[in-house]
Amino acid sequence: MKRMSKKTLLLAGAGHAHIGLLRRLSADRSKNNASNALIDTDIHLISEQPHTLYSGMLPGWMAGHYQLDEISIDTKSLCLRAGVRFIQQSIINITAASNTVETSGNERFDYDVLSLNTGADTDLRGLSQAYDDMSNDTRDDMSNDVIAIRPLSTFTLQWQQILADARQSEQYRLAVVGAGAAATELVMAAQVALQKINNNHQVTLVCGENLLSGFVPSFRQRVIKQLHRHSITIIEARATAYRDGKLSTSNDSFPVDAVIAATGVRGAAWTVSTDLETVDNGFVAVNSQQQSVSHPNVFAVGDVATRVDQYVAHSGVHAVHGGAIEAGNILAYLQSKMLTEYQPKTHTLYLLSCGDKYAIGSWGSVSLQGRWVWYLKRQIDKRFVTSCAA
Repeated sequence: MKRMSKKTLLLAGAGHAHIGLLRRLSADRSKNNASNALIDTDIHLISEQPHTLYSGMLPGWMAGHYQLDEISIDTKSLCLRAGVRFIQQSIINITAASNTVETSGNERFDYDVLSLNTGADTDLRGLSQAYDDMSNDTRDDMSNDVIAIRPLSTFTLQWQQILADARQSEQYRLAVVGAGAAATELVMAAQVALQKINNNHQVTLVCGENLLSGFVPSFRQRVIKQLHRHSITIIEARATAYRDGKLSTSNDSFPVDAVIAATGVRGAAWTVSTDLETVDNGFVAVNSQQQSVSHPNVFAVGDVATRVDQYVAHSGVHAVHGGAIEAGNILAYLQSKMLTEYQPKTHTLYLLSCGDKYAIGSWGSVSLQGRWVWYLKRQIDKRFVTSCAA
């Protein structure tokens, strides 16, 4: 009997979901328990960096609680243990009609099934009232001035430069722009780190009028009290532009030495030219099975994707849980089996670090805080990163 040619599963990006899939494949391989769906499948992973930084521990690293290698997952080694070929390149375009991915190395990779977990870009448009009318050169100047939290590998280098500049300054002024949980974690971590250098250094949070709007009031009030405890200035106005050392808001402007943008996400650059159906700001449109609505052999999860059947927030929680469903659906698709829907839970545990080994927890309408919450978060985070190296 003639043996059928192997299928190719291409994993684009090394986000939480793909890290989870690699862990699963590695564990199965160590037990000689490979799924029948993968026996005749070649698997490749494309990622710009050989390491993946765990975003949940980034504020702890900024505040000095962790070394960089403690929050870093060796993606390349994990691929090796999982029997997956690692390709260190960035994605330029995806042409789903021909089942091809183009990369920065001027290469084209064919696939039978594609999984997207590339993350997204920081949305900087709110930092200029006239962003869409700007010339490309002006946009580039603005992007170079503002420090975006994505990609994390670039942000870590820029944060170390901020610390170096702060050590040479008598009064360093940093602004964090954003209204979500990430912005509040970053601003508290930054304040703790900078005040260790000099008590005169100051961080300001520019959050508009809807700080933590997606959380229950009790959680929001706890976070605001922690911001006040750290003596962080809160400006409830919309940031509109940063230029020539001044950050302008809808109410005023003030001098700063650096601006960090934690302003939500928009689709990655490659989504502009893809033939995959996208929605909103360039997110791949997926159904409840995390499957592209335009090309059924393409799956997407995490910040790169948006559910079209119901609202699901872009968050690490959904990237992990939705990623587990997506991984199972990839195997099912390869075997022509029924796919499973990802139904987000009504309540999820959220742990927000407050800079100095203190954290706030939220579960539905219940919120709590304390040092023990931070140590609980640390235990959960470290367990995840350590398990990726096992």
